[in-house]
Amino acid sequence: MRRGIGIHPTEVPRLTSLLQLNELPASLRDPLYARLIPPLLFTELGLNPVTLDGPQDGASIRIVAPEGKPWARVELWRHRDDRDPLFLLDVEMTLFGVLELTFVQICDPASERFAIDWDAEGRDTLFGTATRNLLEEDRAMAAGLAPGQVRQGRRLLGKVLEAVEEFSRLLGKDVYLIEPLFYHSAIVYERHGLGYLLGREKMEEIHKEFQPGGRFDRRLDGSTPFRMREAGRTVRGRSWAIHDGILGEPWGGIKMYRVVGRKAEVDTFPGGAY
Repeated sequence: MRRGIGIHPTEVPRLTSLLQLNELPASLRDPLYARLIPPLLFTELGLNPVTLDGPQDGASIRIVAPEGKPWARVELWRHRDDRDPLFLLDVEMTLFGVLELTFVQICDPASERFAIDWDAEGRDTLFGTATRNLLEEDRAMAAGLAPGQVRQGRRLLGKVLEAVEEFSRLLGKDVYLIEPLFYHSAIVYERHGLGYLLGREKMEEIHKEFQPGGRFDRRLDGSTPFRMREAGRTVRGRSWAIHDGILGEPWGGIKMYRVVGRKAEVDTFPGGAY
């Protein structure tokens, strides 16, 4: 495909997939992917949402969207010398043509960093899902972070999901999927109106067994910092215990969905504080 020569926005075909979107010239493609970033962050960082230009040596947007591939990564950086992006989002298209949000992270790059993403041997832990850095995880937990977090968050997930809804409409999709990487992620997504395609029974079973006398409650024996008695009372505490293996099996088997413009009424941890 010839790129960037004589192409006008009105000539862009009706888009229904990321594969099609990735075929466009970057000048057309990137502003469309940038719609996945909450608008308030453009204002905060002085970025133009159309040209994506910003202050020199300041904020920038990086988009990786390979031609011929049904996926993309969108990054928003506060400063070029920051170690972590303020915003990172991975999105892909399933074999059935459904949009799926596969990873999202929003953090404060100025806050303290916890190296939970690298273990003592210098290996990438995949945010603790492959191997673990127990000392850094303990520090992160004590600072109020949840599993997978390297820095304090920005409490902008709701705004991100609003942007994902608008992006779904752009592609003519009325539903999108998310696979939560941690227990707390699933609960937070519930509270933003997502339902379960797979795993609701598992989530309800987890809640049941964290009740006094339940299997997981009995395993909160203080044998590790992540299994203290009070852990079952909060979303974050449960998530650390589950990350620590209290289920007796790896976390997984959960797939969530959101119908665009409609909230699911699901609550598998009624009244649970975060």
